[in-house]
Amino acid sequence: MSVRRLIVIVIALGVWEAVRRFNLVGPLLLASPSEIVAALVKSWPDYLVALRFTVSEIVIALAFAWALGIGAGVVAGVRPFFGAVSGPLLSSLFAVPLITWYPLFMVWFGIGMASKIAYAVVSGFFPIAINTMNGVRGVDPHYFVFGRAIGCSRLQVVLRILLPMAMPSIASGLRIGTALVVIGVIVAEMLASLGGVGYQISYYQSVYQTGHVYLGILFALACALAANWGLSVIERRFTHWRELQIGER
Repeated sequence: MSVRRLIVIVIALGVWEAVRRFNLVGPLLLASPSEIVAALVKSWPDYLVALRFTVSEIVIALAFAWALGIGAGVVAGVRPFFGAVSGPLLSSLFAVPLITWYPLFMVWFGIGMASKIAYAVVSGFFPIAINTMNGVRGVDPHYFVFGRAIGCSRLQVVLRILLPMAMPSIASGLRIGTALVVIGVIVAEMLASLGGVGYQISYYQSVYQTGHVYLGILFALACALAANWGLSVIERRFTHWRELQIGER
C-alpha cells in the first residue's frame, strides 16, 4: 500500500470518527470506527461462529449455482429446442424480484441452512445459465461440425471446443451469479435465520447496537470480497486452460 493511499485512509477514518464524536450524525444512523472496534473486541467469538456459518452456506450455494447454471446453459445453448423454450423463460424468471419467493423457501425448507442455500442457488443460477447459453449460442456452429467430423464425442466437443470458446461469456455470468449468491445468503439470514452474519446484523439492529450492525456489514463485505477474489483466481486458471485448448486446435 502506498503512503499516499495510507494517508487518505487515515484522514477518512479521522473524519468519520469526528463526525460521531461531535454528534453530527445520530448514533442510530452511524457508528464510529472506535465503536466498531469495541464491538469487535466484545463480540468477536459470536461473529466468528456466524462467519463460519455464512461461509459454509456461500460455498455450498456457489457449488450448486455454478454447476446447475453452467449445465443448464450448455444444454440450452446446444439444443435449439431447449434454447427456444428456456431462453425466454429464464429471462422472465430472472426479472421477477427473488425476494418475493423467499416465503416459499421457508415453507419448503424451514428457517435453517437449507432455505438459505436454496434461495442463494436460485439467485445465482439465472445469470450463470443465461450467460452460458448466450456464450454457447455465439460459438460458430462450424466448430461443432468440425469436432464431430474428426471423431470427437459430444462431450469432448463441449469440453474442448464449446466451453473454451464461450468462456468469456461464462465468466461474466459467474461474476454476476457469485455476487448474487453472496447477497442472497446474507439477505436470507437477515429475514429469518438461526445464525450467520445476516442474523447478527438483523439482531443487533433490533436492539439498536449500531456498532455491532456496522461490524456485521464489514464481515458481509469481507465475504463478498473473498468470493470475488476466489472467482478471479479460478477465472485466471480457466483462461489459461482455454488458451491451451484453443492452442491445441
